Amino acid sequence: MHTTRTFMLLSVFFSIVLLMSGCSSNTAEKTSSAKTQTYTITDQMGRTVTLPEKINRIVCLQHHSLDILAELQAQDKVVGVMNDWDNLLDSSFAKILPGIENMPQPGSLKDASIEEIAALKPDVVIVSNQMPKETVDKLEAMGIPVVAITMYVADKEQASTIHPELTGPDEAYTEGLRQAIQILGKIAGKEQKADALWQYVMKNRQIVSDHLAAVPEEKRIRVYMANENMYTYGTGKYVGSAMARAGAKNVAEALHGYKQVTPEQVAAWNPDVIFVQSRYASILEQIKTSPAWSEINAVKSGRLYMAPDYTKPWGNPTPESIALGEVWLAKTLYPEAFQDIDMEALVEDFYHTFYGISYTS
Repeated sequence: MHTTRTFMLLSVFFSIVLLMSGCSSNTAEKTSSAKTQTYTITDQMGRTVTLPEKINRIVCLQHHSLDILAELQAQDKVVGVMNDWDNLLDSSFAKILPGIENMPQPGSLKDASIEEIAALKPDVVIVSNQMPKETVDKLEAMGIPVVAITMYVADKEQASTIHPELTGPDEAYTEGLRQAIQILGKIAGKEQKADALWQYVMKNRQIVSDHLAAVPEEKRIRVYMANENMYTYGTGKYVGSAMARAGAKNVAEALHGYKQVTPEQVAAWNPDVIFVQSRYASILEQIKTSPAWSEINAVKSGRLYMAPDYTKPWGNPTPESIALGEVWLAKTLYPEAFQDIDMEALVEDFYHTFYGISYTS
């Protein structure tokens, strides 16, 4: 009897010990799983940044990156944008990211409100290389990771400048865009979409190369890109590379970066074609009506073209500026060589595939 009672007491004791051990084990697992998993990346300023494995809230203060996030269909993660998005991206971007007009706008390419960003509780902030280091340091001191995107590959010194000295601009911008897509794809948890986007970009660039084989070098057209306040793109900016890729000769290639010129200088260059970005549409009318431009070949022949908003011919590349913009430039300059290319169909396919919308709508 005594032996039986002792056995029963021991059984109960060990059962309680096992139960407590199980509870302790479960508690340890929860604690471990509750710890935020992290990983590190190297951003395009050469900075090592530690990020949470799962990112749901992004403040994006760099327009190229915002565009790419939209192409990766990660718009739902964006909780704050730059306050001049409509000028940088064109107001039509509101069709791609509905509600952007009412979204918090805590900064720009060059500055940011620390308090406003903190209030948004972001998992990460995307900035340009123009953002002051002090601002970045303050955000990181608050535990907010900051990733800088430049869209080109350069050493640390050149990566921090607006107009870098790039020894091979075409290669630097191509690789820089690939890296930017890869980084943003990882941040947004859209790695497969990012890979598909890059493959699409390179496929369309090949279309241009293949068709330009039919255009002899001596027949390449001299062009000029007109921007507001008489600024244009010279060597070292992506537009110069895009023109070369499209088989054009940039009359301003002797300039470096983004420079202001005069009507007299453009008249001396005497380009055969003039392009204007859609966000600077009023410039086209000024060129048409100004006596200072009237004797330029492009004006006399009526070869003045406004680049559609989908081409995004900016100083730095975006996926569509290569996948669509370079094709449009080449087809506009050499329509006979590209007569089999349906530009409208290409644009619709890109917008459906990556933005998830119809361009024409």
